[in-house]
Parts: sequence; C-alpha cells; structure tokens
Amino acid sequence: MLRTPGLLALFVAKLLSTFGSWLTLLALPWFVLVTTGSPVRMSAVLAAEFLGVVSLGLPSGRVVARLGVRRTMLICDAARAPLMALIPLLHQADWLSLPALLVVSFGLGAFTAPYVSSQRLILPELLGPARGTDEKLLARANGLIDGATRIAALAGPALGGLLIALLGPVQVLSIDAGTYLVSYLILIAFVRPAATAHRAADPAGGRGATFAGLRYALRHPALRLFVLAQTFVTLSIPAVFICLQVLVKDDLGGDPRTLGLLTSANGAGLVVGSLVAVAGLGRMTRPALTAAALLQCAPLWLLLVDRVSVVAGGLFLVGLATPVLAATINTRATVRAPALLRPHVMTAVTTTENLAAFVGYTAAGPALQLSGLRPVFAGIAALAALGAVSFTAALHVDRPAPAAPARRPADVTA
Repeated sequence: MLRTPGLLALFVAKLLSTFGSWLTLLALPWFVLVTTGSPVRMSAVLAAEFLGVVSLGLPSGRVVARLGVRRTMLICDAARAPLMALIPLLHQADWLSLPALLVVSFGLGAFTAPYVSSQRLILPELLGPARGTDEKLLARANGLIDGATRIAALAGPALGGLLIALLGPVQVLSIDAGTYLVSYLILIAFVRPAATAHRAADPAGGRGATFAGLRYALRHPALRLFVLAQTFVTLSIPAVFICLQVLVKDDLGGDPRTLGLLTSANGAGLVVGSLVAVAGLGRMTRPALTAAALLQCAPLWLLLVDRVSVVAGGLFLVGLATPVLAATINTRATVRAPALLRPHVMTAVTTTENLAAFVGYTAAGPALQLSGLRPVFAGIAALAALGAVSFTAALHVDRPAPAAPARRPADVTA
C-alpha cells in the first residue's frame, strides 16, 4: 500500500503537521494557564479554534467540492503557517493579548475542517478508481494516515514538554508554524492524485448543498449512530487533556515534563493501535470492534486514581483502541456516501466532531472550577461509555450500500 503514489508523502506531511499541532496543544494552554492562572481562559483559547471549525465547517464542503481535495489542502496549509507564526511575533512585539490569541485560534480552526475532510477524501483518489472503493483497503489506508497522527501523539508531547521547559511555550509555537510550511511543500511536490472525482461544480448549489451531507448522515441508520458515538467520545477526550493540565499543575509537581509523559503514554497506545488498525482492521469482526469500543472507554475510570503510573496506564489503553474506532467511522462515512455527497458528508462529520470538541474544551474549565477534578474525570468516563454503546449499536445496523448511479446531493436520501 505504501507503494501507492503519493500515499507515503501524505503520511509524512500528516506526521509533521500533527507533530507541530501536538506541540501547540501543550504549549498554548500551558502559556495561558501559567500567565493568567485561569483554567477558564485556558479553555477559551482552545475552544476558539474549534469554534472556527464549527462555524465554517459545513460551508467548507462546497469549497472542497469546487476546488478539489488537493488544492484545498494546499490552501489550508499555506494559511495556517503564517497564522501560527503570528503568536510568537506578537509576543516578541509585546502586542500579544487574550483577544489576539482568540482571533488567531479561530482563524486556525477555520482552515481545519476543509483540510481534515480533504485528507480523507484524497485517499480514494490516491488508491485509484478500482481500489478506492474497496472498503477493506480504504480502512487500511485510513489506519495508515491515522497512524501519522498517533506517532506524532507519541513524540510530540514528550518532546513538547521538554521544549516548553527549555525554550518557553511561545517559542515552541514557531516550530508548529514551520511544520505547516513543510507539509505544504511535501503536498505540492509529491501528492498528485490522478483522479479528480471530487473536483466538480457543486450540483446542488446554495444552502441545500451546505447541509446536504449533514442531512444524509442524520438519515442514514448507521451513520447517525457512528456520528453520535464520535460525538460522545470527542466530548470526553479534549476534556481529559484540559484536566491533565490542572492535574499536573496542582497535584503532580507542576513540571511540564510530567504533562508530556502522561500525554505520551496516550500517544504510545495510539501508535500501537494504529499498527493494529493498518494490519488487521479489514479482518476485524463485529465482536472485535465491540471489544475495541469497550477498551476505549473503560480505562478512563483509572484517571480517578491519583498516581502517575495508573493515569499513564489508563491513557495508554484508551489510545490503544482509539485508532480502530476512528478508522472504522471515517471509512464507513466515506463508502456509505454517494460520490457527489462525500465532500459534504465528510465536512459534516468533521464539523460535528469539532463541535463536540469545542463543547468539551469550553465546558471543562468552568466544570473544573465548579466541581473539582475528580467529578469531571468521572463525567468524562461516563460520556465515553455512551460513545461505546452508540458505536456498538451502529455496527449492528450497518450494511454496505448497494451500488447506484451518482445523483444530485439535493435528491439523495438515506
């Protein structure tokens, strides 16, 4: 599969940009927390990025449909590099303020939904017309690209904690800006899909096209349950990382290297889980996928134990199952949607996911101040359990869609 033209380059570009994003995920909230002492402001800066995703997520499906997936990815990387570089530049000029951080975070989020959707949609184009519709092969390709995210989740936090301690959080953000630039250069030089199935005029046009993918996902018996499962999980996981910041600062010595260690434990599980997804997802039966869903939620209860080793073990186990669930949902959202609707369906899935993340980030800070760390951890574990139930229900009702001619998005129903 790695011999597929452009697929390895896409993997490397994803690895680099996600590595930089993990640096930012640690450095930016840590900077806000240590300079203001406010978990609410820390949550607000992270939530602003997801607000950008949510606000422009659904309309971006029309952009992807018109521009094509590769061109959309290039535009997004070209925009996010200077946006991220603004933070250290403004800090150096002593112009960095909370409103400025919120604006930059919102701008970064505005380019995230079309990029992530395009990254999924380019896989069938890279595989080609014959192989791009093979669900098992596409699942492995999704697992491979997810693997770049997981490897970065292992290396990024560990190195990020060290770099924050050595350089300071603002300087670390410059590295993230550089990774977006390198990703852009790799995409423009090496990722050139032969197919252009998704680069076409938007047949529905207007507001109908904007919400066509969301309507399709909500009407499809399995997709709406997969999206619900993704929503519950994505509500919980961002809140975990908000809580880890407070846990390390208040209870575990305040060393950012401890934060990096805990996040890397989750990253190690994600890497191993990605290898499992690439090698075996196409052969996994429904009981195996159900077991993965349970493994993703049950270890979150270990976060209630106030010991670094136990928390790290729980985060590792959660990471182990996450790639299998993510690749399953992304693959089935792709192959269950008609070709003309795929940009709209994938942006709807991405927007829903990031809306849940926005709520998770926004609610975590006030919840921590209101009820404390342990009750919030318990609520996170309960949400993840609801996600496992929804995912299992989706597996029971999911059936491959019969082949049918492509139709106008406005005319397609589940």
